[in-house]
Amino acid sequence: GQADAQALQQLLVWQANLPSEQCLLLTDSSTLVANHSTYPSRENILHWVGMPSQNALLWDHWRWFFFSGYGVSWQEVDYLMPIDGNPDDIPGTGIPVRSLFESLKTHENDKILVLLDINRSPGPPVGGLVGAETVELAEEMGIALVLSSQLNQYSHEAAALGKGLFTAALLEALRYYHTETTLENLEQYLRERLPELSQHHWRPIQTPLTVIPTQKARRQLILPSVNFLAQERTGIIANSKLDLQEIRSEDYPNGTTPPLQDIVVSPLGLNTSSINTTHNSPPATSKPGAMVPSTNKSELGVDKMPWWQKPLFLWALGILGLVLIVIRVVLPIQDNNNSEQLVQTTNLEEVPVASPAPTNVASPTPNVEAQTSAQQLVANPNPLVEAKGMMASSQASVFSNAIDMARKVQPDDPLYQQAQQDISRWSQGIMDIAEGRAQKKNLDGAIAAAKMIPKDDPSVHQEAQQMMAEWQVLSQEKQNQVTIEKAKKSIKPNQASSYNRAITAISPVKPGQLGYEEAQQLQAQWSEQIYLMANTRAAQGKLKEAVETAKLVPQGTPSYEKAKQAIAQWSEKIYLMANTRAAQGQFKEAVELAKLVPQGTPSYEKATQAIAKWQENKR
Repeated sequence: GQADAQALQQLLVWQANLPSEQCLLLTDSSTLVANHSTYPSRENILHWVGMPSQNALLWDHWRWFFFSGYGVSWQEVDYLMPIDGNPDDIPGTGIPVRSLFESLKTHENDKILVLLDINRSPGPPVGGLVGAETVELAEEMGIALVLSSQLNQYSHEAAALGKGLFTAALLEALRYYHTETTLENLEQYLRERLPELSQHHWRPIQTPLTVIPTQKARRQLILPSVNFLAQERTGIIANSKLDLQEIRSEDYPNGTTPPLQDIVVSPLGLNTSSINTTHNSPPATSKPGAMVPSTNKSELGVDKMPWWQKPLFLWALGILGLVLIVIRVVLPIQDNNNSEQLVQTTNLEEVPVASPAPTNVASPTPNVEAQTSAQQLVANPNPLVEAKGMMASSQASVFSNAIDMARKVQPDDPLYQQAQQDISRWSQGIMDIAEGRAQKKNLDGAIAAAKMIPKDDPSVHQEAQQMMAEWQVLSQEKQNQVTIEKAKKSIKPNQASSYNRAITAISPVKPGQLGYEEAQQLQAQWSEQIYLMANTRAAQGKLKEAVETAKLVPQGTPSYEKAKQAIAQWSEKIYLMANTRAAQGQFKEAVELAKLVPQGTPSYEKATQAIAKWQENKR
């Protein structure tokens, strides 16, 4: 989170030549501003977002809001979780996205770009999938929105990058297009590049989700030219007033010790011949992505008024009205890859970067290095290379197959240590997939994935075994509930057999499992209902139907003994009726009646002997 925020701020300030006073950075180590904390707590975020924007004269300028942290959906409401957020009290400690959007867009003509990296893996242990309401609100309020992943995906980080995959792709896009950046080419770049980075770093596929309010907005520039920045500095700053106390030079970051010296980065600016705000001058021949040294700031006519006395810069002028980053959110989870990131870096990452296409600047294409690597995957028979070549999918089985292949690397092979590291990383990748499925309530799928995690990395395997045990309990409980509900729906009034089948269906629910008590109550209730139906038929003189109905009361249910006694009584009555028919010389009818006496009843032996005797008399 913090590395992502700082990297974006440094690119905008040092490489895009945006005045640093137009970027407000909120982290747990950023300095006080106007004697107010920039620690990313709920109170501070709401304070800074609520600052007046005074943008009446600058309605056509874009303002950005970037958030890197955790988001959660609670009762279909999306929240951003600040650093002091409590997962046990989401409505009380989270920031509703609706409230945030309303604070950002105070005027109908406001142009707001919101970039959210909030759907982290693994997700929060509470709430549902975040982002659905956010998308709806952005469409409703006319806000440009970029989510770091689709609603059914998670965003990931990579130790090699020192930041999230989404931020890495975003920085590449801004370096490539710089002042010619529009929402349209930003969307296209991220859509093509982010899945490439996911595959390159062996992470599940991650694809951004973008909302662009209008077709006109798609083509608008979202970063200023250097000439325009100069005009803004010399012309508009003098019109803004705010009586705030000047920040003292000795202010420390959010209650910490004095900050270290800022990382020295060569202040690279944008091509001064790029498109300006009036669009009258034709663009120069230099290609997008070419950075040239910026004009000295003193030459641009920057006045010496402290920036905190210029509220216009925070929201109104706001080419970048606010870069807001929340990190280390207080939730009992963290990205599985964070443990690898021991060092935060703002250097340019050494990963395959999409090269500009010669005929279409809006279509980033893989570079020669990536193509060479692809050829090596085909030509090189090494098991580790073969294993990595399989990682084009986010299916758990693909990770498992790659692990099996990497195991073939022998200890004396120079790639053995790399293979072991890859096995651990891919094992964690399977664990990420399993946890993602579990959060989506696909417990059987989560268990199936967890079973693929090998013992090579004991820590990951142990975690998988523990989680699998929990998921199996939850899966059984879910299955029990489904079984009970299905049994309830199968009941047909006055049909004893349907009650019998329902009792049989819920019998597998075991003691100690969720739903067991309910299943026991239903079995007692349904068995009693069968017994009562049998009694009703006996009272109507339908002894045969009564006996057949009572036999449907399952053994082990509360009504079983009563039904057994009733069957014995009704069997004796049937036997006596048969005797009466035989005495009247109706031996055939007597035999048919006696055959109805159930086996196992006290009357059964007598009925059997009587049948033999009456059959002789029939002859």
